[in-house]
Amino acid sequence: MSYQVLARKYRPRTFRETVGQEHVLQALINALDHNRLHHAYLFTGTRGVGKTTIARILAKCLNCESGVSSEPCGQCTACVEIAENRFVDLIEVDAASRTKVEDTRELLENVQYAPTRGRYKVYLIDEVHMLSGHSFNALLKTLEEPPPHVKFLLATTDPQKLPVTILSRCLQFNLKNMNPEWIVHHLKEILEKELVPFEESALWLLGRSADGSMRDAMSLSDQAIAYGSGKITEAEVRAMLGTIDQRAIYDMIGALAGQDGKALLGAVEQMSEQAPDYAAALAELLALLHRVAIAQALPEAVDNSHGDRDKVLELAQALAPEDVQLFYQTALLGRRDLPLAPDPRAGLEMVLLRMLAFKPQGLAEIPKKPLPTAGESTPPASPGERLAEQIPQETATESKPEATPEPAPREEPTSDPKPSADDHPEPGAPATASPAAPPQETSAASNRASAPEQPLADKQPSPREEPPPYTEEELPPFDGPYEPAPERDAREPERAPEPVRESPPSAPEARNEPPAPAPASSAAPAPAMSNAEAAAQKKTVPKVALADTRPENWAQVFLGLNAGGLLQSTAANCVLVGRQGNDLSFVLDERHSALFDEGQQQRLADVLSDYYGEPVRVRIQPGEVEGETPAAQAQRIKEENRVQALEAMKTDPIVQQLVEHFGATLREDTVQPLE
Repeated sequence: MSYQVLARKYRPRTFRETVGQEHVLQALINALDHNRLHHAYLFTGTRGVGKTTIARILAKCLNCESGVSSEPCGQCTACVEIAENRFVDLIEVDAASRTKVEDTRELLENVQYAPTRGRYKVYLIDEVHMLSGHSFNALLKTLEEPPPHVKFLLATTDPQKLPVTILSRCLQFNLKNMNPEWIVHHLKEILEKELVPFEESALWLLGRSADGSMRDAMSLSDQAIAYGSGKITEAEVRAMLGTIDQRAIYDMIGALAGQDGKALLGAVEQMSEQAPDYAAALAELLALLHRVAIAQALPEAVDNSHGDRDKVLELAQALAPEDVQLFYQTALLGRRDLPLAPDPRAGLEMVLLRMLAFKPQGLAEIPKKPLPTAGESTPPASPGERLAEQIPQETATESKPEATPEPAPREEPTSDPKPSADDHPEPGAPATASPAAPPQETSAASNRASAPEQPLADKQPSPREEPPPYTEEELPPFDGPYEPAPERDAREPERAPEPVRESPPSAPEARNEPPAPAPASSAAPAPAMSNAEAAAQKKTVPKVALADTRPENWAQVFLGLNAGGLLQSTAANCVLVGRQGNDLSFVLDERHSALFDEGQQQRLADVLSDYYGEPVRVRIQPGEVEGETPAAQAQRIKEENRVQALEAMKTDPIVQQLVEHFGATLREDTVQPLE
């Protein structure tokens, strides 16, 4: 007996055996069961998705000797002959080989005669879009009003080429491409029946290479069985298809996440042993970065088309979102420039090294270089930059009590009421070095440096203009060209390693100036906390024992859990409704229950067991919650902090003066609290 290929041997014989296309099968099953049959059906879709198969099953349902139903018996003469493609009342026409109008007229001459054996005479016209315009015109009238015993089943891969008059006379069903999950599941069942050993990772390669076609997947499986001498392994399938080893792509992304150049080039070296297509490798890298970005934005939306969903979620946690976007853009431009490289491998390595060299500079990481010393001049900041720099600091420190500034570590001034030589050096005399005033600064900058530096929000200028820090008589003489001194701004204490301290009270009194109010804090502002430190401090919450766990402290327990992805979203939208011993009962907000599955109960139980140090059981029931979920609590606290920050901005004296004197407008939608 000759060998029959898998695609023909395992062609579905009933609707229940058909993989996918539920939206089409449901409509046909209901029409058959309720006797609401149309006279013309049009099935569209790409190759190998089941158009002809569904049409033949429908013909079998119409002519089964046990009656018209959605489940033909498969044993009667009509069912057997249709399965063997020799039923006299099932006329299959290949429109690609019979395109002339004479062929269509000859076909329609027998429409008026009753069926010979079956209940209906079924015309199955495959690739109907290949008919000529005259053939369509000849088919129109019969297709619109056929005899009661005639059914037309049309199939095409290009419905755009069909006239609108044909489309309007048919019930149209669009068949979808098969996703890799369906293909892999179906191949497992077939290979188990065939007693062919296989590796699941190899089936994923076949499922992706089939590109949505079940027939192509069957054909590739036949080829893989022959290539592997009766078995299907990942290495042999990868060699047969010439695809890129996905593990090398994972290694590249992992090396980029760890900033490990040696591991990065090692992954390329390992991949090069298989003589890969480097342009395809770059395309696979782009596809993986795309899925990682989706995992970071919406973890539950990550597909499992490669069978590596867990790996993608792991990479999404290891990489920063801005890094993923930069890597994607770099790979996209590198793919364009790859043909210009001396050789493809060098082009790929340069793209990866470019990703390694250029890393986005987050606010928490600025500045990367050492802060400039007091002797280095910095460009003056505009008033808008000063305001943006000082307002968040004031918001963060406004609740702190005022502290008396410590005296500056300088020599005590003499009782002479005149300004000292440090404040006004004589022309030509060498200037004395000072931690806050270097020799190259002009006398004006030195004079201002001797005064206490205050935050911008604490200064209270008059409605007209601030008085100058010195009088015209105190200006020192100068020779040579005029060089304006760099203006000191409110950011200077943050940039200097030694902040300028306030002079003893005798200094301002000697110049007949009123003493300035004490700043909120005399010490230099603390460096900005990094995002990781802020997140660690935010998550440092007291641990709750299992015996003390109640609905009111569930949010505190949630903050201490080591959950991520979809499980984190589910737990954040749950409320604890009861506890009996080690059994915890939750209610999940029904507005967030679309992606909930029973497996999340066990995953949450595992996470809680790690948290409590003893095994617990979890029961989650979607419904209407009564109380505040951790997600709702976090949103409420964030909104309260935003309102407080907005009120602080509105009552800030600097902001009020800007609004009063310059007509400034506060953009309330941009005000955000400090994290």
